[in-house]
Amino acid sequence: MKFLFLGTGASAGVPVVGCKCSVCKSGDFRNNRLRASGLLQVGELNFLIDVSPDIRFVALKYEITQLNGVFLTHPHEDHIGGMNDLRSYSFLNHNKLMPLFLSETTNAVLHARFNYLLDRFDRTILKEKRGRVSIDGVDVIYFTYSQQGLLVNGFRFDKFAYLTDIKDYDSSIFDELDGVETLVLGAINEKDSRMHFSIKEACEFKEKIRSVKSCYLTHLSHEVDYETISKALPKGVLLAYDGLNINV
Repeated sequence: MKFLFLGTGASAGVPVVGCKCSVCKSGDFRNNRLRASGLLQVGELNFLIDVSPDIRFVALKYEITQLNGVFLTHPHEDHIGGMNDLRSYSFLNHNKLMPLFLSETTNAVLHARFNYLLDRFDRTILKEKRGRVSIDGVDVIYFTYSQQGLLVNGFRFDKFAYLTDIKDYDSSIFDELDGVETLVLGAINEKDSRMHFSIKEACEFKEKIRSVKSCYLTHLSHEVDYETISKALPKGVLLAYDGLNINV
């Protein structure tokens, strides 16, 4: 399996429109961040995690001409805003229904915003707080945590797990993550946030999963300078950046 970071930025992306800070004006490409999403490649299969408003751009940039399924974490705009652009994959696939995995809350939001699209998807509603699904022979564990009261789904594929927009969680989440070796974890910046892990909180969370060898932080704001923050991270924790492709 491989995982391609299509975007590693928070909801405003980096650079932020109109901002003149050093990160937004940085010449380091690792400080340029589209909204967070990723592509998990399992053999010849491509699974998209979240559909950011930047999906059309990254699909063209990385020549993603095939999608075998889509997983949505939650219904905030930066995670579902590009749904309309998935129509192209429906056309490419001769109108075959695209498998889509999402919570009841996310499904309700899609009904309100993208009702005209939904007949192009084979939706699996994740009704429980944790469970298992299977797609094309690939087993997926899903579980929930919260962001200021909104339930968010995390996903585990074998020894790889993806959790973004995490703030509050039940300790049972570590049962679901036991054995994970590569972890993608949301962390907004170094400051305390009511909606996201800080980088410190993310590092502390990672330390509770003894099996994790590499933890990549994503959903980063323009207050995170790649070079500066990377030097201060503990062993096994790294900042992700757009275009990073890792073996998992």
